[in-house]
Amino acid sequence: MTEYKDDGTESVILKMILEAGYECCSSVNSVRDLLGNKTIQERDVAEVIGCMARTYVNMAGVGGDNTTEETWNVENFVTVVKEKAPELDWYKVYENLDYPHFFLFDGKGLDILVRAWKACGNNEKVFPVNVFFGEWENLRGQLTALYQIAISPTDVINSVACSSRTVIKSEDFIQSSVHIRSMVSQLLNDQLNSLDLIERIIKLADTSVADDVKVLLEKILVKKVPELLFMGLLQIDPILNNVHQELLDRLINFYLTGNASSVLVLTKFWKVKPDLFKETIINLYSKEPTSITRILAFVHELKILPAILDIQPFLFTIDLAALATRREYLNLEKWLQEKINEHGESFSQACLKFLGKKVRAKLARHESNSAPTTVPLSMDVVTVFIKVLLDSSNLSRQEKDLVRDIHSTYVQLATKSNVSPNTEQSITDSSSLTTATTGDISFKQDIEDEANSYYERIYSGEISIDEMIERLTKFSTSNDAREQDIFACMIHNLFDEYHFFPKYPDKELAITSILFGSLIQSQLVSYAPLGIALRCVLDALGNAPGSKMYNFGLQALAQFQSRLPEWPQYCAHLLQIPTLQQANPDLVHLIKSSMQMGRIQQHQQQQQQQQQQQDEGLVSDLPNALLMDPSVSASVSKDVVLASSATPTAIIFTAIRIPEMMSDENINYESPNEATQDKILFIINNVALNNLEMKSTDLKDHLKQPAYQWFSNYLVVKRASIEPNYHDLYLLLLRSFNSELLYQHVLRETFANIKILLNSENTVSSSTERTLLKNLGAWLGGMTLAQNKPIKQKYISFKELLLEGYDTNRLIVIIPFVCKVLEQGTKNSVFIPPNPWVMAILKLLVELYQHADLKLNLKFEIEVLCKSLSVELNSIQPTMVLKNRQPKNRFPTATTTMTTATAATTTTAAAAAAAAAAITTNHVIARTENGASPFTNTNARPPITNLIPQSAASNVNDDEPINIPNLGPYLTFNPQIVMYTAQPNSKRWVLQAVTQSIREIIGPVVERSVAIASVSTRELVTKDFSMESDENKMRKAAHLMAQSLAGSLAMVTCKDPLRTSMVNHMRVLFTANGLSEVIAEQAAMLTVADNLDLVCAVIEKTAMEKVTMEVDDALMNAFSNRKKHREQQQQQQRGGAQPYFDMDIFAMSRYPSTLPEPLRPKPNGLGVNQLRVYEDFTRIPRSAAAVTAASAGQMMDQQQSLMDQQQRLLRTNGRPDSHGGGYGNNANLPTFDGGNQHQQQQQQQQQQQQASAHQILERFAQYINELEKLVSMTNVPNFSSLPINHDIILYVRQIPVLAMSSFDQSEAARTFAQKVVQLLYKSETQLGREMYVVLLERLCDVSQNVGALVTSWLTHADDERKYNVPVTVALIKANLIKLPEQDQELANLIDSGRISAIDFTARLIRACLFDDVPLATRQEFSASLEALGRLRGNVPDSVLVLMEEMRRRATISSSNSNSSGTPTPLISQQLQFYQQQDGLQEEDLGLREHLRILFTEWVRIYQHPTSSDKVLGAFVAQLSQQGIFKMEDVSSLFYRVCIETSIEHAIKYKQLPGQSAGLAYQPIDAFSKLIISLLKLQQPSTPAGTPAAEAQDSARAALFNKVLSIIVLVAAQHHEQRQQQFNQRPFLRLFTSLFSDLHAAEQQIQTIYIPILTAISNTLNTLQPSQFPGFTFAWLQLISHRLFMSKLLLAENQQGWPTFQRLLICLFKFLGPFLRNAQLKDTTRMLYRGTLRVLLVLLHDFPEFLCDYHYSLCDVIPASCIQLRNLILSAFPRNMRLPDPFTPNLKVDLLPEINQSPNILSDYTSVLKTNNLKQEIDDYLGSGNERFLTQLPSRLLLSVESNEDKFTGKYNVPMMNALVFYIGAIGVNESIPVNQGSPIEIFQYLLNELDSEGRYLFVSAVANQLRYPNSHTHYFSCVILYLFAENNNEIVKEQITRVLLERLIVNRPHPWGLLITFIELIKNPRYSFWNHAFTRCATDIERLFESVSRSINQI
Repeated sequence: MTEYKDDGTESVILKMILEAGYECCSSVNSVRDLLGNKTIQERDVAEVIGCMARTYVNMAGVGGDNTTEETWNVENFVTVVKEKAPELDWYKVYENLDYPHFFLFDGKGLDILVRAWKACGNNEKVFPVNVFFGEWENLRGQLTALYQIAISPTDVINSVACSSRTVIKSEDFIQSSVHIRSMVSQLLNDQLNSLDLIERIIKLADTSVADDVKVLLEKILVKKVPELLFMGLLQIDPILNNVHQELLDRLINFYLTGNASSVLVLTKFWKVKPDLFKETIINLYSKEPTSITRILAFVHELKILPAILDIQPFLFTIDLAALATRREYLNLEKWLQEKINEHGESFSQACLKFLGKKVRAKLARHESNSAPTTVPLSMDVVTVFIKVLLDSSNLSRQEKDLVRDIHSTYVQLATKSNVSPNTEQSITDSSSLTTATTGDISFKQDIEDEANSYYERIYSGEISIDEMIERLTKFSTSNDAREQDIFACMIHNLFDEYHFFPKYPDKELAITSILFGSLIQSQLVSYAPLGIALRCVLDALGNAPGSKMYNFGLQALAQFQSRLPEWPQYCAHLLQIPTLQQANPDLVHLIKSSMQMGRIQQHQQQQQQQQQQQDEGLVSDLPNALLMDPSVSASVSKDVVLASSATPTAIIFTAIRIPEMMSDENINYESPNEATQDKILFIINNVALNNLEMKSTDLKDHLKQPAYQWFSNYLVVKRASIEPNYHDLYLLLLRSFNSELLYQHVLRETFANIKILLNSENTVSSSTERTLLKNLGAWLGGMTLAQNKPIKQKYISFKELLLEGYDTNRLIVIIPFVCKVLEQGTKNSVFIPPNPWVMAILKLLVELYQHADLKLNLKFEIEVLCKSLSVELNSIQPTMVLKNRQPKNRFPTATTTMTTATAATTTTAAAAAAAAAAITTNHVIARTENGASPFTNTNARPPITNLIPQSAASNVNDDEPINIPNLGPYLTFNPQIVMYTAQPNSKRWVLQAVTQSIREIIGPVVERSVAIASVSTRELVTKDFSMESDENKMRKAAHLMAQSLAGSLAMVTCKDPLRTSMVNHMRVLFTANGLSEVIAEQAAMLTVADNLDLVCAVIEKTAMEKVTMEVDDALMNAFSNRKKHREQQQQQQRGGAQPYFDMDIFAMSRYPSTLPEPLRPKPNGLGVNQLRVYEDFTRIPRSAAAVTAASAGQMMDQQQSLMDQQQRLLRTNGRPDSHGGGYGNNANLPTFDGGNQHQQQQQQQQQQQQASAHQILERFAQYINELEKLVSMTNVPNFSSLPINHDIILYVRQIPVLAMSSFDQSEAARTFAQKVVQLLYKSETQLGREMYVVLLERLCDVSQNVGALVTSWLTHADDERKYNVPVTVALIKANLIKLPEQDQELANLIDSGRISAIDFTARLIRACLFDDVPLATRQEFSASLEALGRLRGNVPDSVLVLMEEMRRRATISSSNSNSSGTPTPLISQQLQFYQQQDGLQEEDLGLREHLRILFTEWVRIYQHPTSSDKVLGAFVAQLSQQGIFKMEDVSSLFYRVCIETSIEHAIKYKQLPGQSAGLAYQPIDAFSKLIISLLKLQQPSTPAGTPAAEAQDSARAALFNKVLSIIVLVAAQHHEQRQQQFNQRPFLRLFTSLFSDLHAAEQQIQTIYIPILTAISNTLNTLQPSQFPGFTFAWLQLISHRLFMSKLLLAENQQGWPTFQRLLICLFKFLGPFLRNAQLKDTTRMLYRGTLRVLLVLLHDFPEFLCDYHYSLCDVIPASCIQLRNLILSAFPRNMRLPDPFTPNLKVDLLPEINQSPNILSDYTSVLKTNNLKQEIDDYLGSGNERFLTQLPSRLLLSVESNEDKFTGKYNVPMMNALVFYIGAIGVNESIPVNQGSPIEIFQYLLNELDSEGRYLFVSAVANQLRYPNSHTHYFSCVILYLFAENNNEIVKEQITRVLLERLIVNRPHPWGLLITFIELIKNPRYSFWNHAFTRCATDIERLFESVSRSINQI
């Protein structure tokens, strides 16, 4: 029965089980019967369950698929075994799994073992994974078990729990960052966190299963969790085998090169094996010195820099220290001194060797322009080294001389790098300007001063710019080193100042611009500085016209415009500036001329050099540009440098093409929002094999179709190209995602990036770029060949790619790429040898291998490929393609390749111009007629002058530029394109695109049209008028003919290219500004269709104007001859008049005499009929010409053709054609022979337009028919139940698009709407009605006129068909019927007595009021109900039913509510039920829904335009009468439902274009109005002050408090659930609405107004930022609201001051931790500015508040916030006039205010009561206990528990402030003199005994009392002066000065007391302030004191 092999070792039980098969375990009884009384041992059970694990798929036990669902029921077997052998040791059972046949094929086999373990009753014990970690005999079986364990989920088994050793523990990373700890938490429970598991696998690598172990390690474990594997290998000591060593080395290199997990694993690396870590980084540095940057990053992150700096060799540590100094991680000078002291001469020698090595590397790089081999030193670091080494005594004199030489070399190199010629730098980006100009260079102070003096003389006018240029020229060529330094310094400073030019005054900036341009013109800057200067001018011109920097660029450019031909590519950059083209067309014309001239010159020079080289037989490897003379080579090299970033790379590999995606109008591709991007990136970062299915599901939830393009780019560029190890994982993720569209997007993005890399110049020279290309090749192969999918030939032809690489010497790029692609075919079975496609490519590779002279690395790539494909390279027959093939364009080096490519680029324009010169006019016309317009090349458009013959081009350059009128006011913008209303700037984009298109087209079109028309006119007119003596007739006829011909030609020629150009430019601008490609395309097409005629008219008009001048010039001699003839005839009046003969015509041509008689010229000139031919040129309509041209061959794409047809359709819809031509419609004008033909053309055009109209209507009818069929076939109750991609929805979307594509959209939409309305009233199903209503809505959106027309017809049209209740209800729901108008219209119809209208009205009201979800209220049908109430006589039954229903519901509601009002019946029954139940369950959804409906009714009434306070009050009264507010639970639930509903509405509301933003907050405003209405409703009926009134006021206050509590509850819930997505705006709107409504009702609630504000203050205290950080900005806005802060502070008896002070304290406490940081984030800075503004308002309007609470406010402000504190301390009472503190000899003690004590409302004693300190102070002040003083400093320290914040310091600041103020207040109150008594003893003792921090806080506490004139200010001012004078410690005096000074040097205001104290200190000789050394300790300090002194003394 079984195929299981029996070798005689199986137990009897196993044989029985195998013979019986799966059925024997189907039940417990069957197992019992089978086993009988057999003796069962552990080995027997182990073999049975092991066999079950192996044979669960089939009884053969060899893997495969289970064709049936039948398998082993292991639980039944284990149950019977437990019964028969309860004494079995199940742990031993699993130990006995080590038998020969044990093998696990996959996870299901392991699952059998786990199920058996659980069934044996060991649920409380973990599955014994550790039995597999020991020494086994069945090594293969053990390895399969270990493999399954390693990849199994942790919820199945837990290897970590069973392991004696783990790889990592959370304690290992306590000191690491939060990010690292989060990564650790994810790894802790991974199966590979078992060190036992990893060690056992590594040990198996030395056994017979070594190959399988390597596969397991490489394919699974390394890709699964390489971090744990690496850290585990580190901890296995010693190294077990070669596999262990190789894998460890590879992972070390992997993580040291930089990885997201590098810091994590290196942390463990350092802890486990620090010596190996040191050895590894030293080896890395020795191999690659530039890796020192990575080493420093890791060392700094691990916080082990000091330990690493102590190791040797010294060269490594010195380099690391130098780099750490640049990063500000180390004080280099101190470290060098310490090392020299420690190691002596050896370290000094090492430093000298290090500097020598660095300077040699810098010299080599400077000379060869090669990549750096070491990290260069900055000049600052070099200076430190030089200083320390010269001060060292360990170096000899000769060595110190060497140090000085090194220093001078560095200075020279730095100078050359910044101002002298050097091709090392290439400035291609404005971001590099700073680094390129500032560099590491410094000049001596006297050089700096002299250079700056020259600038001062320039700006003052003392010397002119020309003189300065001459002087600079002299300096640059001088042999005097000082003059050269001055020159370098001036150039350096000018470039340094560039970023500050916008701040220069206009005059100085103008001078600077002329100087800037003159430097370039005079060639005083070259190479890199020249590139910088040119880039500066280019950037300046990129600013808005008229701005400072734009004018700077213009003036600078004007100075060196004569040099522009040297830099044609720079001219190309200038021409790409759109604002320059619009604002300065003359300059653009000059630049174009310069560019063309420069390119011709370059082309000629290159030809000369090539000819010279050929003559001399020279072959040079240098770039061609460097073979020129110095001046030209410099200019050209700079031009190449500037163009490198903007010039597109030449396409070298043409055998690769990017697939095109099928466009889908339903998908609007765009980047997802930031939150979605973060979620997707989190999924990608955390995906692994064990969670692939889960992560795939998450990705499907977040990644939608519009984001496919963004995700594809991210996956290919950021993942696949740089993470080859994860390719398989990402491909599995794509496969699991299962989206063909996403797959195509990823494939397209892969092709696009491969094409970029293949054609990039960097790929040739950069190994990094080639690695990216190889990775993408592997990725492409993985997506295609590895999945048995072909790579289509039309996308990539690999053989052609190889040949192109061979021809262009780029095999280094293409061969590795092709090999990587083909290598992926080994992962499947199709694309491997002998596949013909693969073999064909291999044969060509072998030929390249044998005959292409490849480098070893390329040969190795081919060998590896052959080995991967399991084919011998020698067995492949090579092709013969290359044998007789000569390489094309092969160059010796990559450098010459790049140079030649650049040269080819620069000569393209000249070549194009030369080619165009050979094209005749006929050729151009022929090309145009064939549809290949010469102006349609939009991909790489050359300059306009290159498109016309050379002579014409020269005319363009010589003549003035064509002026283009401003078309802005005349452009048409389609109102249905939302962008034009939502983004006004988009109209400027259109104008820019139109102008740019005109500029591109108008030049060649006008010139060509004028040339043809003028020649034709000249020939015909001179022939016809050869005997006409009147030159005026001849001129008029010539003008008429020429203008008509030129205009028609221009119109025919320009229309198609102009349309294409406009569409392209608009599409580019739209997509660049955020629109998707589909929307941008549609908007561009519609806009171009609307404005094409206008733009064509501009070009036509220009051509007509220009041809007039051309014809006058051409016929000038003819006019002159006729005029002379006429004058001669006038002088010879005596004789007869002689006829005129044009002898030029008769002499040069014989055709006048050979013409037929009717056409032959007559002696008296042309007759009337002959002149009429020329007059008829004015009667030719342009539209006819356009049709003729189109029929002659002008081709356009299908979509544009359809659009033109739609335009013509709607232009001729029942109206005459307004574009038919002005003269053609005038019947009085004579016609000529061609008139019939013209009429035929017009008729033909009208027929075409009518045909198009029929086509559109037919398409609409077809859509409608399809919709009707679909409705009849679809079994869906309503429209909302349809699937999103249902055909009905697609057709509904398509019909408005059809209308919008028409020229007259309103007319098309109106026609469609009429048909839809007819069908709507005929529809009999709910789905049909809703479908037509939705369609009608969308048609109304097409045009506002259509919407108004439809609404008016539906409401006011007198048509019996309207009386359809279901249809009307659907229209009301869609807001297509306005209820107020409908109500009035129905009332009028009822009064007129129309029975059908009365019946319809009754049924409609009943449907709207009594539906499950009411559509309206009785208020909205008030007029109709009143009209129904006035009916008499025969009343329809429907009216009686309505009235009866209304009475019945009113009776039920009245009986339930026990009130006399008319309650709304919505919740009466619910309330009655809950009253019977004596309680309310909040979770009851029914009641919540009814309450929500009730609130919805209130919102509708509130929004109704006719609602008044009376109506609102009546509704509130009805609510109150129903008992909603009587039951506590019901009222609370009602408030909560209202708040939640209004908040959710505001959050989910999506604003439509044109709608007010306030619509989102209308429910919130309505709720606020409801609460205030309730407060007014409960207004006391008894006089104020009576007990009844007070009770009612208390009830109203309690109601408001309840509402506030529920608001807090809802806000807390939203804040907790939404976290960072919390939206604070709705809650802000709620509170501001309450403020506004409370203010409006202030008179009615006067008695509770202040208590309500206090309650709001308490609520805001609950919502303070420290508890609700997401509400911070709204909270700050609320506490400073004009209806809150001012009302609270203006309350009587200062009732609101304490509550507002508490809010300010909350604000400062929240800000404190942020303000202590030196660097503020943008959000914190914004919050700080808001706080400053609040304080400024308080300082201005409520200074007394700040005065009275100054102590508590300053107590919570951080010490670093000096200005914030000054604002508070500067406050003084408004009734006080401050004495001027700068008054000479001011006697402060004589001021009347100085004896008045200030009002202090802050509590400053409660802090002192802690630990009984206040009592001890009082005792000391009374008795003078010395022990108290000695203990006092320690009492001011913070306890260890409270000192957790590293920013707070060690002192208790509030206690310090309270101590100082309390003692000072006692001194003032008891009139104790300042210089004696206990207070001053305490102050002096603290000042002397505290450390620097404590002393600073103490002096700051004293300074906090220096405010406006009062007794406290005077006392504490005297205290500070006395302490300064009496203390002998210089440090103490310096610290007192620091506290005072830092408060004065900030911006105003400054406290008055602070000013008088400091003035007294520095002016009174008693204090000898200026004699102290700290006033002169540094130059800056001395200048600061001098500045303060001057400002004080000048008063």
